[in-house]
Amino acid sequence: MYMKKILTLIVAVLAVAFGCMAQDTVKWRTSVRMTSASEGVVTVRAIIPAGWHLYGMEMPEGGPRATVLDFSSSKGVSLAGKTVADPAPVTAMDEAFGTRLQWWEGRVAFSQRFRVTDAKTARIELKVTYMTCNGSNCMPPRTESISAPVPPYKPAK
Repeated sequence: MYMKKILTLIVAVLAVAFGCMAQDTVKWRTSVRMTSASEGVVTVRAIIPAGWHLYGMEMPEGGPRATVLDFSSSKGVSLAGKTVADPAPVTAMDEAFGTRLQWWEGRVAFSQRFRVTDAKTARIELKVTYMTCNGSNCMPPRTESISAPVPPYKPAK
C-alpha cells in the first residue's frame, strides 16, 4: 500500500514537470514564396504559448538569450536585407533580469527576403535559437532546425 502511494506521487510529479516543460514549446511555421523569377521571401512564424514570452533579437550583456535566425546553411540563395519581425517586440521591465528587455507574446512573424542564385539547389535551411520565460521561470535556450524548399516562380494570371 505504501509503495503504491509513493509510485502514484512520483508519477504525478513527473506528469506536472513534463506538462510545465511542454507548455513553453514555441511552435514554428515556415512559408516560402517567390515574388519574382529571382527573388522571394521566407516567413517564419512563432506561436508562443499563453503566459510565456519569446525574447527579442537584441539583448544586453548578461540578459537572456536573444532570438537568432541563422540562414547561413541555406543553399542556392543569398539573403537580401535584414530579418524583419512583425509585430515589433514589446519593451518592458523584466523583473527576472532586472532590466528593460524586448519580447513577443502570442505570435510573431519573421520575414527575410532572398535572391535565388541557383534554382536547382535553392533551399532555405534555418536554425532558430531562442529562449522563453514566463513570470517566474525561464527555459534554457533551444535551437530548432527548419528546412523548406524554394518553390518555382508562378506569375499571377
